[in-house]
Amino acid sequence: MSSPSEPRAFKVALVQTSPKVLDAEHNFNHASKQIRRASAQGASLAVLPEYHLMGWVPDDPSFALSADDAQRFLRRYQDLAAELHINICAGTIVSDASTPKPTLLDGAKAKRTLLNTSYFIDHDGQIVGAYTKTNLWIPERQHLTSSVDYAHQAKGHTETVAASPHQVFNTPLGPVGILVCWDLAFPEAFRQLVLAGAKIIIIPSYWTLSDMSREGLAYNETCERLFVQSTLTTRAFENTAAIIYCNATGPREDGFFGCSQVTLPIVGTVPGSFTDGEEDMRVIDVDMRVVEIAEQNYQIRKDLKKDNWHYGYNKGAKL
Repeated sequence: MSSPSEPRAFKVALVQTSPKVLDAEHNFNHASKQIRRASAQGASLAVLPEYHLMGWVPDDPSFALSADDAQRFLRRYQDLAAELHINICAGTIVSDASTPKPTLLDGAKAKRTLLNTSYFIDHDGQIVGAYTKTNLWIPERQHLTSSVDYAHQAKGHTETVAASPHQVFNTPLGPVGILVCWDLAFPEAFRQLVLAGAKIIIIPSYWTLSDMSREGLAYNETCERLFVQSTLTTRAFENTAAIIYCNATGPREDGFFGCSQVTLPIVGTVPGSFTDGEEDMRVIDVDMRVVEIAEQNYQIRKDLKKDNWHYGYNKGAKL
């Protein structure tokens, strides 16, 4: 059951943007305009895509250097949230967690600890939660540091290392968890959030058709879209949770397909969600009563909490 403070329904704005490569100021201004539109249409939450400020161009020296600006843009999103009284999930923002910090003389060639982090900013402009991507997509692994690897590195520093990379945040909309893009492929990540009480899971993404090899695309040229849409529906049903997925878009010839959507158990993809790569903002009604009805019928969360719950994961066990 929902608590009295949790809304039974709310409006979410999916801001499906096509980031202008390496132009964070332009991309922030565009996102801000869309968030203002969303607020005017009564949205309680606006969600942006992964890499929405710079695009994904990790081999360009400016990409790593831009991480020094992460906090400045984050503060601007906080100011916007407070001004409009709207909650914002600021897609992801790449930041530099290097210790010690590279100097200007080090330049772009310096070895950096780059984190791909999503922030939940409440309608008062406060950061109530942050999540650093755990399951990096294969090409990301030579450029970024996962939350788990960073936690191991940070043990020798002053940062507190969380017991689990997947944490739930108390927000004006209720308990929320955040995952990022390729995390979608791992049901264990969702289960950790559900066990911690998440009823809403937000997923900023930068997923394209070209993530599959040419050999794979010869079998099904839209297989990545199939992967995303079918898995989102499955995750909503198997966790009795509302899934809010916001993907980047761009030129069709580069493989962008968008399909930002809200997915609910029982309902599936909520009407009004994106079905293509159109660059736009759409406000979707999220009826959390559906999540309650699904749990009453499936009792998945109830089963997960049983003392004798019979499924677990042992890293050393043979499958």
